[in-house]
Amino acid sequence: MANVAANSIAATYGGANLNEIFYEPVFRSDDLMRNYRVIPNVKHKMNVYTAAALTKIVESYSACSTASGANQFNIDDKVITAGRCRVALEQCTDEFFGTYIEEMYKNGADVMNIEGTQLSDAIVNRAVKGIASDVVRLAWGGDVAGAVAGYTAFDGWMELMKAETVIERTVVTPAAPTAGEAIGLLRQIYDSAPAALQQVAPADKKFFVTPSIMNAYLANLEGSSADLAIVNTQDGMRRVSFRGVELVAMYEWDTILADTNPDLFQSAAGADLTQGVCYIAVENLIIGSDVTDPEGSFKVFYDDLEEKMFFRGYFKLGVQYLYSSLVQWGLLV
Repeated sequence: MANVAANSIAATYGGANLNEIFYEPVFRSDDLMRNYRVIPNVKHKMNVYTAAALTKIVESYSACSTASGANQFNIDDKVITAGRCRVALEQCTDEFFGTYIEEMYKNGADVMNIEGTQLSDAIVNRAVKGIASDVVRLAWGGDVAGAVAGYTAFDGWMELMKAETVIERTVVTPAAPTAGEAIGLLRQIYDSAPAALQQVAPADKKFFVTPSIMNAYLANLEGSSADLAIVNTQDGMRRVSFRGVELVAMYEWDTILADTNPDLFQSAAGADLTQGVCYIAVENLIIGSDVTDPEGSFKVFYDDLEEKMFFRGYFKLGVQYLYSSLVQWGLLV
């Protein structure tokens, strides 16, 4: 197995250097707990139960009459099927001999053991952020029957929703919205959503969007009087919203669409699409795992015989959604 940290240092080592590693940002959507419902202790399969709405049960009183019984609600179930996932990384210490990274190493008999050094911290930092991003990528783009490596552990929401024929889809134009078209695009998706979704409080819904749609919407807001669309939340972060519903730029979708061409992002004519919006109630999206924190569920250890650091993580992961009436897709063609 190749080193997780490869030596691409071009400078010739001539002595001391700044003893710090600067990290490239890992672009990912917001944290799991804020955007999705996470259910722990899912080791293989778990049934989740849904109860449909009960309406039109109030009727005029008639003395001693039997209840009409004309209305009832169904209790249904869906299954979260968790796939086995792992993180398997390793690092040979001698990869950075003769570079400034060697200044971070220990001395003497422990020189090969990089545990506790800045190099080990850098690998852990990259691994934690990479796992978090991959969990979101797989949650949306997983496809057990697919042929693309890295996506077959379990079926993600795109695959599950593709098979759900009752989900309404709004096909909108253009394929790459300009600044002046983004608001119209979101309005069209919002207005065509099922009645049940429209009745959910704005704070309990999200617009998950491809990044180009987010950028077009932001450009639409710039210089206008629409600053009310950008709000400050309790955590101090600036959030972008439309009609009170927060927009979340899904950088992982760009990766999924480039890698797998999911069936959900196909036009009626069979063309691959690259832009889309998922308007959905947050509680409708479920992530099941045997751990509560996949990105923190790995261990780091050094093996003297192999002179390597190993980074290992094992967890189960699967997803499901509850109601077709609480999701609206908008696909751009």
